Amino acid sequence: MLLLRGARAASTVVAQGASGAGRGISIRLTAVAALSSGGRRRKGQRRGEAKAPSPPPPPPQPLPRHGETPSSKKKSGARPAVEAKKNRPAELEQARGPRSPERGGARKGGTPQQQQQQEKAKAKRAVRWKCASGCGACCKLDKGPDFPTPDEIFADHPDDLQLYRSMTGDDGWCINYDKATRTCNIYQDRPSFCRVEPKVFDEFFSVPRNRFDREACSACLDNIKMVYGDDSAELGNFKRVIRDESKKMELEASKNQDKLLDT
Repeated sequence: MLLLRGARAASTVVAQGASGAGRGISIRLTAVAALSSGGRRRKGQRRGEAKAPSPPPPPPQPLPRHGETPSSKKKSGARPAVEAKKNRPAELEQARGPRSPERGGARKGGTPQQQQQQEKAKAKRAVRWKCASGCGACCKLDKGPDFPTPDEIFADHPDDLQLYRSMTGDDGWCINYDKATRTCNIYQDRPSFCRVEPKVFDEFFSVPRNRFDREACSACLDNIKMVYGDDSAELGNFKRVIRDESKKMELEASKNQDKLLDT
């Protein structure tokens, strides 16, 4: 609009005449030029002087990465975060110090000395059965209502059931048992159910081999208590025999273990 107004004013001055025309035209064109050059003059700018060129814009800065802020930048010389994380486990291990090998060995079963002590403790808890001479409590075939009946024991062995009944005397004792000497008259030829052996216990009582000694000792204890009583000499004698036999087993196990360690 200012340029159009300036053009119209210039044509009006030319139509009025030659006198003073050059002066009027120059004044108006100067004013128009000043307006078209940028509007208001800046401080220190003369009339009619072109405006100084503006400084170039600063170069564009790279955009921050996802999740990164300007304040999160590391100072010069600082280690990257990835490297610090990698070195962190090593620093923790250095702070904790070396692990004790004894402690790890104790968790896995202990040192060889500790394992040997554990084996000895297990051997002490184990028992070994042995018949005590001069007892004869097992020859009392009619054992009373507190024990399984012959029909229950020999349910799958009818021939053994018939033989068992034929051997039972009127007093409940075996007819082949000598009460005076407390010995068996047919000991070498006694039937299988009179033999305290792992095979017999497995066949008649379903007792596995690893439980034979303990079950056999328990059966003898029950028979001795039933026949002779809880405070009988026969019971004390049987316990002594079992203790001695179990100690022998412990010594044998210890010697075998020493041989293995030596080899």
